[in-house]
Amino acid sequence: MGKEKIFFQAAMPVWPAGMAEEMNVSAGFYGRFHLTEKEKGKLTLFITGSSLYRVFLNGEFLCHGPARAAHGYSRVDEIQLPEWLLRAHNSLAVEAAGFCIESFYLLNQPSFLQAELRCGEQVLLRTVPSNDAKALGFPETDMLRTEGIFRAALLSDRIRKVQRYSYQRVFLEAYRMDEHFADWRLSGFPKEQEVLLEKGHPYRLLERHVPYCTYPVREMEKILEKGSFSVREDAPCWEDRSYLGISEKYQGFPVEELELLVSAELDKIVREAVLEEQSCCLQTAGEKPAVVLSAGQYALVSYPYNLTGFLGAELECSEDSLLVYVFDEILNDENDITYNRCCCVNAVWYELKKGRYRLETLQPYTQKYGKWLVLKGRAVIRRMWVREYVNPEAEKGVFSCSDSVVNAIYEAGRRTFAQNAVDIYMDCPSRERAGWLCDSFFTGRVEYVLTGSTAVEDNFLENYLLAPQEKGIPDGMLPMCYPADHPLGEYIPNWALWLILELWEYRNRKPGETLTTAFYTKIEKLLTYFEAYENEDGLLENLDGWVFVEWSEANDLTEGVNYPSNMLYSAALRAAGTLYDREDWLKKGRELAGKICAQSYRNGFFSDQALRRNGRPVLVPKKTEVCQYYAFFMKIASRETYPELFERLMHDFGPKREETKNWPEIAPANAFIGNYLRIELLSGQGMKEQILQETKEFFGYMMQRTGTLWENTKASASCNHGFASHVIYVWSKNMEGI
Repeated sequence: MGKEKIFFQAAMPVWPAGMAEEMNVSAGFYGRFHLTEKEKGKLTLFITGSSLYRVFLNGEFLCHGPARAAHGYSRVDEIQLPEWLLRAHNSLAVEAAGFCIESFYLLNQPSFLQAELRCGEQVLLRTVPSNDAKALGFPETDMLRTEGIFRAALLSDRIRKVQRYSYQRVFLEAYRMDEHFADWRLSGFPKEQEVLLEKGHPYRLLERHVPYCTYPVREMEKILEKGSFSVREDAPCWEDRSYLGISEKYQGFPVEELELLVSAELDKIVREAVLEEQSCCLQTAGEKPAVVLSAGQYALVSYPYNLTGFLGAELECSEDSLLVYVFDEILNDENDITYNRCCCVNAVWYELKKGRYRLETLQPYTQKYGKWLVLKGRAVIRRMWVREYVNPEAEKGVFSCSDSVVNAIYEAGRRTFAQNAVDIYMDCPSRERAGWLCDSFFTGRVEYVLTGSTAVEDNFLENYLLAPQEKGIPDGMLPMCYPADHPLGEYIPNWALWLILELWEYRNRKPGETLTTAFYTKIEKLLTYFEAYENEDGLLENLDGWVFVEWSEANDLTEGVNYPSNMLYSAALRAAGTLYDREDWLKKGRELAGKICAQSYRNGFFSDQALRRNGRPVLVPKKTEVCQYYAFFMKIASRETYPELFERLMHDFGPKREETKNWPEIAPANAFIGNYLRIELLSGQGMKEQILQETKEFFGYMMQRTGTLWENTKASASCNHGFASHVIYVWSKNMEGI
């Protein structure tokens, strides 16, 4: 649990009056303060809020926050203001966004901002409600040598009524602005634009714990081509639940209320011709290269590898213009970008008046490739970058060997971890940015290897510990990802069991921790929940919710008695029994393992499923590769008890099985989690040479294509998934000295 701590001396949570529960609101908070030379090294900004904010000091980007917390809680950033940005007279600006919709990324809670700038113990700036400011005499008095408070205005440059970026995330970004859109960050707002601030919803405050990002800026590497496109008005429209499924339970703006439907506009665009390739499309604008685009033209650019962060550009429009920036992790078969490949609208929309702009997104995204499209007007694009939003501690781990491919895969794993472990463990930094169970089990191992700490895991687990029982999810069941909202009642029952396995390993990583003890009541309720689904043999049968094994045919075999889920149940019972000294759980887990072996193992393989026939569970003939790995990973089977199966898995299965066509009746495993459980099986037997060879085959092509590691074996989904960094853990455990 987070310690009770007083973070703010005078600041209060505030938000523009009447807007705290309005969707997709942008607000700017501005304050001035003055310093002597002696004071410059002593300034700390304490800040928190909901949903997101970014801070600018004298017009320069300072930070993004906050780190995520459970419902009703908020984590506080404590930012030391850098001396090199400070002057005698200073401007501090906070751009805050309140989204107020359910998502897997950010919680649907009332919006607020709470900020306080202190020099030592002296308060220089603070957020206070307008009534309190008036009562205190602001701004008539000159308290603390400054006006002393943040003033605020609603920001209109970000278009409110737009579609969601994805089913799992909040709204996409679309802008309507002129070149003075950011002037307030240096000069504040005209009096007539200022809004009244009301006291915000009270939250319990927690420490950040996780390391602060350093936000390195990575420049665009290449302009691959310049080309032309046409607009086909009768093009079919991409239909997706993220905007068609809006309801009382799943929030957003209904289609009929949208100011624009960005995906529909992108569906109309048809690439026509490549005008110039590679650097030949560059022109010189002063000392910087630039690409000049007129209406109906595009520029396709690339970065050295997948990057996650805030997408930026410097450009100039010689007339009023409409630009769209689309992006993705890979190019399609036509060497172009499919904006919705991963069921996201990977696009930022800009309606720009004539002028010069320095643009940067409010939310983080993932890309290796980008494309500027000019739908109207004319633009000169002088610079493009990604301001990285990653865990800086990932650089602590050191690895080097004589095999360049192994080194490159390691770096791909490091990037994958860093981009998926900023404040919590995430599945991917793009489509969802969600903190999933099971994924976290694998990523937790990597954090300790790379950083020597459990800082991100501490936050991840603390959030789960503080999570309330969600409406729509059965009593005792844990959310499948968190912090998140699940208004449609979605949950993965067997995924909750992975938390127990993670807690067991967490205690080994961090002796003396107290979180696992605090989890006891939740774990007891969870295991009690499963008792209602036990059949006459003690096996789970006909679980409600979304029973998930992995992204393969195994997911088609989850009705009735699902043996991989029962293998996980057995392991969780045994782990919980060990953690909490519950002999009854230990005994139950062991007995369950015996029943699984007796029922599931037939004709040399474990079966995935049994369905009722004449009142008794009967095995379904279909079997999967991943089921075999579950059996070994969950300690249901071992090399000693099932030597024939073990040898068969070692020699007939693996990354080349698609070529060899061995055992075609056994459905192949996917990357998550089958291939990782396979590598764990090799690791448990110390088969170093085979581990090295297979991991190169599993991950080498991913590294070459995106510089990160993927969700699936094919590039059909996220190409940057946190659990995939697990290869680092495997190598650190098995490959010392290679």
